[in-house]
Amino acid sequence: MRIAAAVLGLLSIPLVCAQHSHLRLLHRLYHPVAAQAPFSERGSLKVAPNYVAFQSAPSYAADLRSFAEALHTVEDKDLLLYQVALERHGDTAEAQWDISSVKVCHLSQITSEYIHLHTLDPRNPNPHALDYFVSPIPHNGACPDSRSRRSTKHSPQESPFQSLATVNTTVILKGARFPPLPQLATPPPISAEGEPIVPVPEKSFLQKYWMYIVGLILFTLITSGGEEEKPRK
Repeated sequence: MRIAAAVLGLLSIPLVCAQHSHLRLLHRLYHPVAAQAPFSERGSLKVAPNYVAFQSAPSYAADLRSFAEALHTVEDKDLLLYQVALERHGDTAEAQWDISSVKVCHLSQITSEYIHLHTLDPRNPNPHALDYFVSPIPHNGACPDSRSRRSTKHSPQESPFQSLATVNTTVILKGARFPPLPQLATPPPISAEGEPIVPVPEKSFLQKYWMYIVGLILFTLITSGGEEEKPRK
């Protein structure tokens, strides 16, 4: 399996000096109406500030063969899920793991898979959740027609886990994104009775300066009339 790691930023210190942690990924087949199968190790994660690397477990290929054999005993295959779980630090109990699932019927045609690890701060990573995606899948999310997946005597049906064994795996460390804070308006002033105080409407230009305008007009009339009454020499 070819593994790709995603680095979300430049480090201010060398990686060799940065503290890192090791986590486990686990996987299994899950059917909602059947007995729950135990998880087995899918691989290990090495997580450092703004960096993550993934290594498949030695038993990964054997697990996929076991899944393919178990697939023949499932009656309603469209309900069968492939689950990937993240074992957090100190959470050895299966009930504490974060789990993401895809339909097994989508695995036969995939060309890539993505594992998104969610952390509050990529600079001090401690992943608490994961999302698992495969591509491509139908836009409506439905399983392919069962007639197109039916095997014949001359062309036996291939296991959907054959694609999973050779697919490109991309692991991405994602920091939390918070929505912008709402812009709060200043509350209106309240009177002693609890009623909002209606603001006084602002005066117009004439209402503010009418006295000055009238005074200027009178001054102009007086000075112009005095010049006309001067006696001629």
